[in-house]
Formats: sequence, C-alpha cells, structure tokens
Amino acid sequence: MARILIIEDNPANAELMAFLLTAYGHTALTAPDGEQGVAAARAERPDLVACDVHLPGMSGFDVLARMRAEPALAAVPVLAVTALAMAGDREKVLRAGFDGYISKPIEPDSFVAELEAFLAPAAPGAPMSVPGGQATILLVDDDPFMLAVLGDMLEGEPYRVLSAGSGEQALALLEREPVAVILCDQSMPGLSGTEVLAQAAQRHPHTVRLMLTGQQDLAEIEAALRAGVADAHYAKPVSAASLRERMREATALQRSRAAA
Repeated sequence: MARILIIEDNPANAELMAFLLTAYGHTALTAPDGEQGVAAARAERPDLVACDVHLPGMSGFDVLARMRAEPALAAVPVLAVTALAMAGDREKVLRAGFDGYISKPIEPDSFVAELEAFLAPAAPGAPMSVPGGQATILLVDDDPFMLAVLGDMLEGEPYRVLSAGSGEQALALLEREPVAVILCDQSMPGLSGTEVLAQAAQRHPHTVRLMLTGQQDLAEIEAALRAGVADAHYAKPVSAASLRERMREATALQRSRAAA
C-alpha cells in the first residue's frame, strides 16, 4: 500500500480524503498548508502527493515548484485537487507540471481509484492481492450509485474493492494495481465494457473479466464471451448473495490461472 500526502487547508476536506485512503489500506499523511506540506514530503518521502492549488501562504503551484527542484522529491507524482472550474483551468494546472487534476468537491466513490492510477505500477508477476490475502476486485460503472451499491454488497467479504467511473479510468488503474477480478458495466461513455475487457485480456490475461449489465441487446457481450474476452455475463439487478458467490468463483478461477 502507498503513503499519500494530502496538502489541504480545509480540515473537513482533509479528513474525508484521509478517511477514504485509509479505508482502502493506504497510509494518509496530511499538512494544512504549503510550507508544512513540503516539510512533510521531505520527512516522509510519500509515494504520491494530492495538493490543493489555493493554499494560505505558499500556493499549490509553489509547492510543486519546490518539490520539482529537489532531487529527492522531483519524481514523486503530484496531483492538483482543486475547485478551479473555469475554461482552461485544467490545462493551466497540467502545463504547470502537475501529474493530474482532480476536481472538488471530490467524488468519494472514485477518489481513491483516481489517485491510485498515478501510483507506481506493481512489479510484473506481483500477486493480485494485498497483504493478508485479500484479492483485489475492480468495479467499473459510470453510475456512482451502482458503484456504491455493489461496494456495499461486498462489504465484509475478504476483498479489497476498487472502483472506476469509466473505462479509461479502469484501464489506467489496471496498469497501477494487481487486480484479480474486473466486474464491468457495458454501456458507458467513451469505452464500452467489452472494449475495456478486450484491452484487459491482452494486457492482464490472468485477471478474470466479468460483465454485469442491465441491457437487453447482448450481441456484443455474447461475441466477447465467444472470443474469450469476457469470462462470464450477469444481469442486473443482482442480489448481494449472488454477487458474493460470483466473486468467490471468480477469485478461485484467477488463482488457478495464476498457478498455471
């Protein structure tokens, strides 16, 4: 798990971010302003920094410049977490050298996954579980409510559950995290579920790839099943008992693939 530094002057925002990161097994470090943030980065050597842009005293841009100027911190990914919403603000932040941009207010269902996409990738051949033997499950759906429902259904099960709100976000997360099972919706803006699973099958063949959809037209999904892109398809709505059973079957399949 990663050590992530949050530089945020709003105590409520900092507390929420730290809670979410801790819930997903990360170590959350916090600093209330830029000066203390840079000092914490020097002392703690975090794996990633999430920094507000508008801070008292030293701005987020100044924090970034200070870190980039220090060899020991220059390679640490720094994400801007900001309420800037005017046209061109995102481009301005990225041109300044931030590695990514997350808008405020943050989305609790996707915040951790957004940060995890910028962490260093796992070593090839790394186990698809976290310490303690928890397999990692990735839920992919553009509906935040559905992600929350599925996550609640798996609460208490021996899994680490990640979520992604788009196919693009899911693929970025797969490059950073050893995922055992993907449970993916089909109809999403941008990449469809079958397109996501096709890329996952090429890059991460040991990962079990499942579809969970409510649509009636199953032609693309059936083609993906025949091609081996998807391992199984389940219809929405799904009960908690059924979902848990499917995840037990899927994680067992993933273990057998990895062993082979």
